[in-house]
Amino acid sequence: MIKKILSYYKLPLLISATLTITLLALGVIRRPWPITEIVIGCFLGTFILDLEYVMYAYVLEPNTEFSKSVLGYIKHKDFGGLIGFVNTHKSEVMDRALNSALFQAILVPVAIFAVYASQSLLIKALILSTFASSIYKLIEGLFEDNYGEWFWAMKIKPTKTGAIGFTIFLVLVLIYCLYVF
Repeated sequence: MIKKILSYYKLPLLISATLTITLLALGVIRRPWPITEIVIGCFLGTFILDLEYVMYAYVLEPNTEFSKSVLGYIKHKDFGGLIGFVNTHKSEVMDRALNSALFQAILVPVAIFAVYASQSLLIKALILSTFASSIYKLIEGLFEDNYGEWFWAMKIKPTKTGAIGFTIFLVLVLIYCLYVF
C-alpha cells in the first residue's frame, strides 16, 4: 500500500518537500514548533486536491459507479487501492471543483492574503503547498494535452498558448508569495 501511495505521490511530495525547505530557509526559522507547522502544512497541502474525489463520492454524485467504488475502498480502509483506483479512473469525474482554473483563480487572492495577513505558519504553508500542487497538476495536464478539462468553467477553452500563459502567471504569483513570506 505504501509503495503504491509513494509511486503516485512521488512528484507532489517532492514539490512539497522543496517548498518546505524553501519556506524554512526564507523565514529563517529555528524554533521547533514553527518548523513543525510548516512541515505539516506543506505535507497536508499535497493531498488537498485529491480530497475532491472523496467529496465527489460523498456529496456531489453519490450514485455513480465511480462514487460507489470510492466509498467501498473507504469502507474497507483500502487507501492504497483507493489511490490506485482514483489515479486510473479520475477522467470519469467531470466538472471538478478543486482541480480547475476556477479554483486557482480563487486560490490566487487567498494565497496573497494569507502570506500578508495570517500569523499561522501552518495556514500559510498549507495554502502555498495547495497552490503549488495545483500548478503541478495543471502542468501535468498540459503535458498530457488534456488541459481542456482544467478550464471546464469557461465557455471558450483557451488555446495551449493561453493555458501556458495562465500557468506562467500562476508561477509568478507563487514566486511573489514566497518573496513576501
